[in-house]
Amino acid sequence: MLDLRRLRLLSELARRGTIAEVASVVGYTPSAVSQSLAQLEREVGVALLERDGRRVRLTPAAHGLVARTARVLAELDAAEAELAAEHETVRGSVVIGTFPSAAAALVVPAVAELSERHPHLSFSIREHEPEDGIPLLRSGELDLLVSERYDHVDPGPTGGLETHSLTSEPLLLVLPAGDPSREPVALETLSEAPWIAGLAGTQFAAALEQACRSAGFSPRIVHRADDADLLQTLVGAGLGVALLPALACSGSAEVRFAEAIPPPPRRHLSVLVRRGAASRPALAATLDALIRRASAARPA
Repeated sequence: MLDLRRLRLLSELARRGTIAEVASVVGYTPSAVSQSLAQLEREVGVALLERDGRRVRLTPAAHGLVARTARVLAELDAAEAELAAEHETVRGSVVIGTFPSAAAALVVPAVAELSERHPHLSFSIREHEPEDGIPLLRSGELDLLVSERYDHVDPGPTGGLETHSLTSEPLLLVLPAGDPSREPVALETLSEAPWIAGLAGTQFAAALEQACRSAGFSPRIVHRADDADLLQTLVGAGLGVALLPALACSGSAEVRFAEAIPPPPRRHLSVLVRRGAASRPALAATLDALIRRASAARPA
């Protein structure tokens, strides 16, 4: 009998390319990943990996096994859905991956509501950026992933996953509380200002670059922050200006929020699930609660 956890590690290696990257994603040590894959090779009785410098390459047999693993996971989701449908009550466990602003505004309130409505349903909320959460969703470590994309910014690959839209929201300018600019604020007037951006390589950071390009300049980035509260603290201290999605704007007394022109890229929030998994009653109830919560929180 093949071990499903080891098969998931092999699938993740096919996407990541190095054992070290797989280990960082799944929370194991590289040694533990290597040992698990070696044990899988012994179980199947054929070579699955070939060394290629510091990387490892999957053999044809391994690629075939990865393809079958994806189908196995889909079948397991379908089987769980059928079994769960036999119960009159919604029960089971749901692991949700989400990033901070969506967690605070959408996920936590939805889970609190569901916990009261369905006492046999349990939840685990885990903080993940979409770029990190997608492989965990594919491998079965997560059941749902709250994701994001921005207009005119290339999103992460989501092939083979179902996308359920939640809401769309603007990016607002974050300015020091005493800034006298009248709304809407022309971005070109801030071409010489110091900017606070998201972490390099993220869609959030790319959205700021895109917004400034559309206004005819390249931003002078002096600070980078992934946490919305830290970003607002930096602005409130007079260390720069920023853009922030509306849901993440906390209303700090040290900053003010303003509309910008030309309008920055909008952020679109969605929930990703493995194909067919949304038919499980537990996931269907969670999706419904998230969609309703997003509708209630949708910015004007």
